[in-house]
Amino acid sequence: MKDGAMRTVFLALALFAAPTVLIAQEAARYVSAKDLAAKVAETKDGLVNVTIPTGPGAQVLIARRDRTGLVEVHARLADEFIVQAGAAVVLVGGRVEGGAETAPGERRGGEIAGGTRYPVGPGDVLWIPAGQPHQVIVPAGGSFTYIVAKYEAKPAS
Repeated sequence: MKDGAMRTVFLALALFAAPTVLIAQEAARYVSAKDLAAKVAETKDGLVNVTIPTGPGAQVLIARRDRTGLVEVHARLADEFIVQAGAAVVLVGGRVEGGAETAPGERRGGEIAGGTRYPVGPGDVLWIPAGQPHQVIVPAGGSFTYIVAKYEAKPAS
């Protein structure tokens, strides 16, 4: 083989072999529906949320509310709700009046003026973009269980 052809063969082998070397061997994570339900069986002050095991860079929680939550605004995180049980209305958008910053990029409390009401129940999915005020409104005597996947906001390309 000529030197140029030999280099091409070695380069091709290196390119195809490299991805298999870089793949991390990570164990799968499993939590049964029964275990998830047990984690949110009891609330404290009308709320419980528990982190669900995920991979690097992901944040997923299961939450149960037995009463209406505070207004929340996450400057850098979008939320995706996947409803498991119960019913609620999620108020999204509008303008927050009052409230306070509880951590960098996080606000809680106050009231939402305007916004859109989304009635949600089991099987429903609701995406809430970063920076949008939102509040979970649980009917009196009701309960609402949902999975929340949090995504870091990326600038539009």
